[in-house]
Amino acid sequence: MKYMFISDLHGNLENLEKYIEIFEQKNVDKLVILGDTSGGYYDDKDYYIAEILNNMKGKVEVMRGNCDTIDFEEMLEFEVFDDDILPIVTKNGEYKFISITHGHLYNYNHLPPNCGDIFIQGHTHVPMLLESGGRILANPGSPTRPRGSNLKCYILVDEEAIYLISIDGEIIKQMNFSPLGTRH
Repeated sequence: MKYMFISDLHGNLENLEKYIEIFEQKNVDKLVILGDTSGGYYDDKDYYIAEILNNMKGKVEVMRGNCDTIDFEEMLEFEVFDDDILPIVTKNGEYKFISITHGHLYNYNHLPPNCGDIFIQGHTHVPMLLESGGRILANPGSPTRPRGSNLKCYILVDEEAIYLISIDGEIIKQMNFSPLGTRH
């Protein structure tokens, strides 16, 4: 299973369309939006975003962000989540569990109970991929309002590795999954 993680679109329809193009080109199984998908206020773009996401029903999961509105959630034809755990099987046959959240409740400094091997959050708008305390921590940043750099990124997870990739296709960082006890 291949997952693509994006976050903090803040109603930017053009960025969503670019990410969907990448999603389709890379044959990704599931797009996960880590919150702050809507503009945060009544906006026609929210209707278009909801329509695009509704057409991807079954291939997209949307987390609730601190700027998302109830109106936007009601436009979606599927459930919006606060946090979730996704399993992935590596090519070594090992299970990895990915804990995902927006980041305003649980974050790198306040991990959720039963946190997985990989923790992916949005909210900060700062793209990152690192290992800390035996756990991989990741954030795709924000394509609409990036912080810390001008990088517009996404996180890709497949059976071999986790990648931080720019919207232009450059692999910024990659962490391969190794057999238990041999991470490199």
